[in-house]
Order: sequence, then C-alpha cells, then structure tokens
Amino acid sequence: MTGNVQLYLTDAERTPFRMSAPLGGFGLVVKNRRTAAFPGSGFAAAASWPAQTWRPISCKLWPFRRRDEMAGGLAIVLSGGGAKGAFQVGVVHELVVNRGVHIDIVAGVSTGAIQALGVAQDDVPRLLEAWLRIKGNGSIYKERPLGVVGGFLGEDAIYDAAPLKRLLKGFADEKKLKASGRKLLLGVVNLGTGTYRSIDESVPGIHNWVYASCAMPLFFDPLKTRTRDRTEEQWVDGGVRDVTPLSAALQLNPRGVIAVRASPAPQPGSARTFDNLIDIGLRAVDILQSEVSANDLAGAALINDLIAAREAQLRALQAEGIGGAQAARILRPLDVQISRYRFAPIRIIEPEEAYSETLEFDPAKIRTAIDAGRRAVEREWEALEPLLS
Repeated sequence: MTGNVQLYLTDAERTPFRMSAPLGGFGLVVKNRRTAAFPGSGFAAAASWPAQTWRPISCKLWPFRRRDEMAGGLAIVLSGGGAKGAFQVGVVHELVVNRGVHIDIVAGVSTGAIQALGVAQDDVPRLLEAWLRIKGNGSIYKERPLGVVGGFLGEDAIYDAAPLKRLLKGFADEKKLKASGRKLLLGVVNLGTGTYRSIDESVPGIHNWVYASCAMPLFFDPLKTRTRDRTEEQWVDGGVRDVTPLSAALQLNPRGVIAVRASPAPQPGSARTFDNLIDIGLRAVDILQSEVSANDLAGAALINDLIAAREAQLRALQAEGIGGAQAARILRPLDVQISRYRFAPIRIIEPEEAYSETLEFDPAKIRTAIDAGRRAVEREWEALEPLLS
C-alpha cells in the first residue's frame, strides 16, 4: 500500500490536531476504518480511508482547525481614522475594481465602516464617487453655533452630523447588500454598557449603524435606539473599543486577512502646536487610534509568529530523531496555548504618511490619499498574492 491518509486527532483534553500519515511505516495502529491510536499516548484519531484494519503506519502531528472550523473566504478589515479613510477607498477600488479581487468577509469600524459597506454591497465604484463628491467639511458635518460651550448647555455633540447621515442613507442599499452574499461586520459600542457589538448585514436600517460606527464621542451625536422594554440606548464609534476589528473577522475563520489601516504606523512627527480645544482633542484621538490599531495588528502577528516557531521546533525535533507521539508530548504545552486562538495569514496595507487630519475633508487631500491607496496595493501586491489563490 502506498500514499497518504489524513487523520483528525484529539488528545484527552480534546485539543485538535491533524495528521498526515504515509502508509507502511510504524508507530500508529489503525483499529478500524474510522479510528486509530498511538498505544499509550492518549491520542485518538478519526478518519476514513480504503485500508485494511490494524495496519501500522507512521505519522506527524501539527495544530489544525477542526473540519467545521476550516478556513473560509478572504477577509478585509478596515480601521478607523475619519477623513484618513480616503486611503482605504483607493485600496479597495484598486483591489476590487481594477484587479478583480473577490472579498467574502468585510469588517470595519468608524470611517472603515463606510468602506466596508461599499465593499459588502458590491458598490465600490459608487463609494469612490461619494468620496470624490465631498466638497469640504460641510459635506460631512456642520459647526454648531455654540461649539464646545454647547456641551455645557445640554448638546450631545460639538458638530451637527446631519450631512453625514444623509450621505449614508443615500448610499446604503440593503437589496444590494443582501444580493452580494458577502458577510458584513460593523463595530459599534454601547455608550451605556461599554460593550462592543458587531452589526451584520441582516440588521435592518444598516445606514444608521454605519453612522453609529462613525459617531466619534463628543464630536458627533450617538445613534439612539430603544430595546423591547423601551429602554433607550446610545451607540457610538466602534473604534472606542476596537480600532482594527480583526477579532470579529477571525471569528469567521477566513483563509487570509487584508488589514487596511487609515493611518500610518505610529512614529514621531514634526514638532507642531494646536491652537484650540477641538484641535487638541482631535489630535489626541488620532494618536490613540493609531497606537491601538498598531497594537491590535502586532498581537495578531505575534500569534502567527508563534505558529511558525512551533513548526520550526517540530522540524528540529524530527532532525534529532524525535517524532510521532514523543514529539507530540513535547509540543503539547505549546499546542494547548495555540489552540485557544483563531489565526489566519494577515497582510497589512497602510499609508506611508498622513494625508489629512481626522476631520479634515479637503477634496485635494482626499484625492491624494485615494491615489496613495492605489499605489500601496501595487507596492504590496506580491505579498498579497498568496492570500488570493
């Protein structure tokens, strides 16, 4: 007998493993057509193959996802950043429209929620048009007469976000969203409870939830809803809790993730000053979001690095003549920890510089950022290609 079989293993604590087993070796005893075991190892296997029972074979083990957790489609994750989201528009337009990349899972918060909706409802060209029609800050928000003082007099935001609400209501198309078959995940935060919630494509009034994800506390008013018992709730920017919603996308077990940051990686900038309370506050939010987003991505990269290290350790053990159940026992503490995480290959696309401030909707800067997004895809294309097959 020749060839390989694929076995799906669990130990006593049901930690999952996958085994590739070349027939004809030693170490694993096949009990019947569907079960097998390492004598005395505590491992059991479930599989099916056209072999006679009690056939000894050899094998190797490594972590895997169970069959019901196998990798799915390609995911894109879009971070927050206000006007900086124009960079993301260039990225998704280049990927989806110019290069024909099919994206199955779309997750976004804050400005990324707008781009996420455009991708999810298969409407990237109109997303681009919407951004190019922006004439200035007034296309997105209006200044209230009392500004910050209004907050002390009962206002719930410094700015009037009515223009943004109208834009989103006109752009959202729930029929297109349903027809596309894509999974949409929008991040919002309940201001009262502090909990993070992912809004998916099945939730009615999706334009309201995109707005909620964009509603920066203090600057834009929260989305207000009522529960079945008529309790009022307020919903704000998902970036308050999760600037780059990787965890939401990873719950769907994508085969790979393209993470598109709206802001460049944190780095010291040139010395400058800010003249008023609003500018100081916006700058503080910008620094915070950039740092949190970078940390989120670094954490995910660490898990992937840990998995790569585990594979290197297994190869080193095999080079020393240690394999099978003995190698599995040595690696088991590491495998138990790895099995607690969801993981997928991640590629990051981010701007090389900031092209605008968070609430600076300057048409010329928007176009510059969009062009930069397209160039970024070209720059990263070789690294992206393994995720696309």
